[in-house]
Amino acid sequence: MALSTQEPAGRPRAKTVGERQRHPTEVRRQLVIDAARDVIADKGLFNVGIRDISQACGVSPGTITYHFKGLDEVLMEVVKAETASFYLPLREAAQGSEDPGRELLFFLDGLFGSDEETRRHWLIWLDFWAAAARDDSYGSWMNEHYDAWRAALQGIAERGVAEGAFSCEDPAVFAATTAAMVDGLVVQCYSRRTSISVNRARELLTAFVKRELQIT
Repeated sequence: MALSTQEPAGRPRAKTVGERQRHPTEVRRQLVIDAARDVIADKGLFNVGIRDISQACGVSPGTITYHFKGLDEVLMEVVKAETASFYLPLREAAQGSEDPGRELLFFLDGLFGSDEETRRHWLIWLDFWAAAARDDSYGSWMNEHYDAWRAALQGIAERGVAEGAFSCEDPAVFAATTAAMVDGLVVQCYSRRTSISVNRARELLTAFVKRELQIT
């Protein structure tokens, strides 16, 4: 008598390797990073653990620790992805202008948005600033980011001077002070119960840059 190949009634058949849905490593990592970004923005970095992220993305804590060394690496990847998705579109949009002064003001203006996504971006960065002050690896990456940020500002200032669009005695100093101005206004206008609105912060930054570069 031939043996039956049917599974016993009521017992689920195990899926074959070909039937199982497995995300490639890079896709699974991105799913975790996207979920972690939202959790950190909502709850704050220092209130988030691996279990919170696992619940948000629907995977086990073990899956996260398999793909990442720990919470520190997840945070670093969140900040890297957040930086790229926030700054690069602004920079690309600003580069469409032939006027370096307009390019700079357009880019800086875009940093201060009243929309929820911009606010969530800065909430993540506010937590990361605190973490970078206490952790060498975070601090090293942040310093690299600021080196590139200041270099971008300096490059725009030097181009404006070369083309006669505006005046700037020291583009390097301008870049450093403008970066600091952005940070200071971010802390003030995105803090809870602040008396400085996002629009006011944008106005103050624009006025500062125009004075520094003598743009009318």
